[in-house]
This record gives sequence, structure tokens and C-alpha cells, in this order.
Amino acid sequence: MYDLINLKYKDCTTTYSQSFINGVTPTTQCTAWITFAAGLTCTSYSSLRIYGSNDPTGLTISDPYVVTAIAVALRANTTYSATSNGYTWIVGACGGNELTATGSLCSCTSGYTLRPCFGGSNWGGIMGTTCGAATQTLSLDFS
Repeated sequence: MYDLINLKYKDCTTTYSQSFINGVTPTTQCTAWITFAAGLTCTSYSSLRIYGSNDPTGLTISDPYVVTAIAVALRANTTYSATSNGYTWIVGACGGNELTATGSLCSCTSGYTLRPCFGGSNWGGIMGTTCGAATQTLSLDFS
């Protein structure tokens, strides 16, 4: 994205990556999630990747329309749903903003889910259970 005010290129690549501990309510991770979502201010994104220590490759979306809509929904605390790369992606409220590729918001469906502000130990998970998950790192990239 080109910043016409400051006449320079604005880097729209941003990453959320935090360690989560089994059975522990994530407080600093929630604060980081809120800050991350508020920083999704580019007018468009071309790629999203959700991954973590359980699956360093993770899942990727490369449809700019879907990726940008997910970023806008996370930033604005609104609901959005789309199917991309064979997964149903949902952004919505679950004690705070949640992003899931399980097709089911605020559920314990196994898969790929980030809900750091849930307020308990059901903060999500990568490639496995998303409630009461084992200690792991959860990450999300936008570019």
C-alpha cells in the first residue's frame, strides 16, 4: 500500500504470535490480540496464514477479498463468514474476537481457532482441540 501523505510504501505485513499455557487464562495474549486487531488498518491484504507450534505450515488464504474482509471484521469487532481453500472461516464474538477455520463459532470443534480473549482456558488451538488445549504457540499472519 502506498502512503500518499508521507510518500512512502506502507508495509501491510503483520503477525500475531503468542504462547498459551494449558489451563491458564491468557491475559497478556488477549491484550496483544486486541492491539493486533486494532492495527489491521491497511486498505487491502492479499494473504492470511493461521499456524502455530502444532502445525508450523498452518492454513493459508490467498483470496484478497476474503483476507481483507477478515481483517476488517477483526478490527471492527464484527461478524464475517466465508469459505476459502475448503474451510469455512468465521470471525465473531466469543468472549472477545474469535477467528476460526472450523466452521463453527465459539465451539470446541477441533481445528484452527484463535480466541485469546475468551476469559478462560478455552483460548483456541492449532490442528487439534480448541478447548482446554495443550500448551502451544498460536500465530496469525496478514500480508
